Amino acid sequence: MKLNEMQVLQLLKDGLYEAAQVKGQMLTEKDFGSKRWNNSEKRVFYLRDKQNNLFDIPNPKTELGTGVEAVRSSAAMIFNLLGEKEFIFDHKNYSGVEYEKTFSAIIDEKGETHKAHLDAVFHSLDNSEMYAVEAKLLEWKDSPKNLAEAYLDKERYFIAEEESKAFIDYFKSLILQEQDNYGRFKHKTQKYDAIQMTIHTLALYTYFSEVTMRVVKNLTLLNVVWKYDCDEYSKEEEEAYHFINNANERFAPLFKQIGIDFSIRYYTFQDFKDRIDFSNAPQRLTYLKRYEVE
Repeated sequence: MKLNEMQVLQLLKDGLYEAAQVKGQMLTEKDFGSKRWNNSEKRVFYLRDKQNNLFDIPNPKTELGTGVEAVRSSAAMIFNLLGEKEFIFDHKNYSGVEYEKTFSAIIDEKGETHKAHLDAVFHSLDNSEMYAVEAKLLEWKDSPKNLAEAYLDKERYFIAEEESKAFIDYFKSLILQEQDNYGRFKHKTQKYDAIQMTIHTLALYTYFSEVTMRVVKNLTLLNVVWKYDCDEYSKEEEEAYHFINNANERFAPLFKQIGIDFSIRYYTFQDFKDRIDFSNAPQRLTYLKRYEVE
């Protein structure tokens, strides 16, 4: 049976009620209904205290982005999955995770820097490998973002002209020759946010092209996407693999020129979770069942 968004939100909420008991908590309806969303029917899917949406208490210096109090929060999802301590992924040890990591992409006509916001970044213990994570829970149900015109102007880039032209040409392949009310170019994809992922790629390239002593040799831009059975997700996944195949072919050689093996990968939340070793964190693994919606 295919579920609508409200049904999925209710299942995520039900899963949180059960997950809270793993931490010895008992949530009630009174714990929901954030005042920020008083005028929305979805307010019952927002917690009054964001900590009730998290497995761990974050370090006071840790920022998890906006909307972390929502049961559909991708920031909360990736934090609940990874935590802040060393962990094992694909049979290798990785350092504690940095959340809401920003990298500069371009500077606009007002002199303001446009930044890419990655949900999480983690490194191998010797720092030779780095993963930059863009997580999605239900964001893919919304329309992808349009592209600011400044991304088509080589004068706005921090990198050399030849490299900036490569990104500009690629951005042009992702957009329609039609602008919205804010002067941004509309996207070609229906569900997958190819523009956002290209901006992430640009920002990472910009950062590493300026680093003189590069310890990182392998860099992966990782899209972690929570899924459930619906036609919209099927379209998102189809567009994702089409984009990733093309983007890897286009940008891997650019990164290779600065000594980095680069790739973009796409994992479902379940695929990513299955690659993490929870043998020392069984309680966390049980808590993560909240995201299993059938």
